[in-house]
Order: sequence, then structure tokens, then C-alpha cells
Amino acid sequence: MTPPTPLSPTQLRDHRFTTVRVKTIEGGDPNAEPSLKPSIWFEPIPNTADQWRLVLTILLTSANPSKPFPYEAEFQLQGLVQVTDGLTPDRKEQLALVNGFSVLYSAAREMLLNITSRSAYGAVTLPTLSFVSLVTKARKKKAEDRKQTSAAPPA
Repeated sequence: MTPPTPLSPTQLRDHRFTTVRVKTIEGGDPNAEPSLKPSIWFEPIPNTADQWRLVLTILLTSANPSKPFPYEAEFQLQGLVQVTDGLTPDRKEQLALVNGFSVLYSAAREMLLNITSRSAYGAVTLPTLSFVSLVTKARKKKAEDRKQTSAAPPA
């Protein structure tokens, strides 16, 4: 008997699209350079030590409006991730965020590919991204915001 395949310590418990918008740009050039802008938001689930709520927003537009890319798109996805390994809290959060946003991004990439494969200018796929630097910057900003809030004098 074959042993079961080990699961990743990061599990996507739920995800859904809250925004899906793809628009064909008349006169768009498939060789034009696109502009891709992902943004992230996250928070730990209260009263848990291993779950996070994630929101990923992706905007795809033209890098140069005078030479438009054939599509504009906006996606927003929400997800719930859980890290089940015995890691430090800091490492758990890093793993949950980087892997969780990567999985959500992959879902958006597939959605865009499916929609555009039946559209006027043909299929478009998003490039593979690393969420390490986005997550590092977002975590640093949240830590700074917490410091400012706790250092502020009472009103």
C-alpha cells in the first residue's frame, strides 16, 4: 500500500472571488506592455493562533496609455489560511501569508486565463510572482502602525 502524500503545513480553508472584471480594450496591442499591481491585506483570525484572513487585489492595466494592452482587469479574492505546523508564531504568519497569497494569485491567474481564452484578443496569463517582499513590507508597516497606536497619548 502506498503511504499517503504528506500535506503542506499551510492549508487554504476557504477562498472566493469578490471582484472579477475583465474589459477588452478596442485597438489594444498584444505586444504592449501591461502594468500589474497586486495589493494585499491580512489579519489574524481572533482567538486562533494558526489562521489568517487574506485579501488580494490585482489590477491589470496598460503600462503606456498611448500603446494600450488589449485588456484591463481587476480581481479581488478573499481567503482563509491555516498553518498547522509547530512553528514559531512569526514563522507561522510568514508561511501563511506568502503561501496563502501565492495560492490566491494562482486562482486569479487561472480565472483570467479562462476568461480571456474566449475573448477578442485571446488568452492572457499573469506572470508568476513572489509574495515575499510584498508580505515583508506589509508586516513591517503593520508593526509600525501598532507601535504608533500604542505610543499615542490617550485622547
